[in-house]
Amino acid sequence: MTDPETAALQRRLHAIEERMSVSAREVRDLREKLAQDARRELREVADEWRGVHYKWWLGTVAGLVALLLLTYAFYTKLGWVADQRALPAGSDWLLRRLPLVNTLPVLSWGWFALHFYAAGAAAAYQPRRLPFLLFLLSVYLAVRTAFVFLSPIGAPVGMVDMRVHDLIFSRLLGTWTFTNEFVFSGHTAIPFLFFLFFRTRGLKALMLAGSLTMAVCVLLSRNHYTVDVLAAFLVSYSVYALSESAYGRWVRPLFQDP
Repeated sequence: MTDPETAALQRRLHAIEERMSVSAREVRDLREKLAQDARRELREVADEWRGVHYKWWLGTVAGLVALLLLTYAFYTKLGWVADQRALPAGSDWLLRRLPLVNTLPVLSWGWFALHFYAAGAAAAYQPRRLPFLLFLLSVYLAVRTAFVFLSPIGAPVGMVDMRVHDLIFSRLLGTWTFTNEFVFSGHTAIPFLFFLFFRTRGLKALMLAGSLTMAVCVLLSRNHYTVDVLAAFLVSYSVYALSESAYGRWVRPLFQDP
């Protein structure tokens, strides 16, 4: 090997060593940043929980969990009654023009994952507002139960039936969820309620994106009419405003340390 070739090879080796050294520093810096971010997150969670008056918080949460269970029991009873009706399919201008797509994995696994994450984030980062969240969901369930019971519309034509094609909802249908529950879209509404509930930009963006994704998926799979999706945003906002007012007047005084 000639001297110029040796020099060129040495320069290449030196450049590779420099890149490896830079990469090692970047990996070390990234590890330090991740550790710092994790410690900061834990401090934020600890700070949020430090301000909780546990005696009154536990009492209020227990009462509101009972309220949520009662409203859900009310929903299951009227949902069963609603399913005994043979309702006609509606005509939907948009659904006739959209392609039929099986989006059930998003509507089942994705929907549950989104809500488990939202519930965990609410408990970790906003424990003092957790009673309000339970009250909000109770009011939402009561309102949606009324809509489901009074709805005169049956399943859209060509619906990708979750009773048949989905592993989760096929086991819940008829007991925990029902067929004739179209007006309005719960898949769209609940993530939107979480969007209204959360205060941090990241969580709000995630919940809004989740709500819009569910809206698109229920339309593509014909699991809701267009009006169900539009009504979900309008009714959810109204439910949130109503719940916020009612909670401040009747529930929050129970949560305050006398």
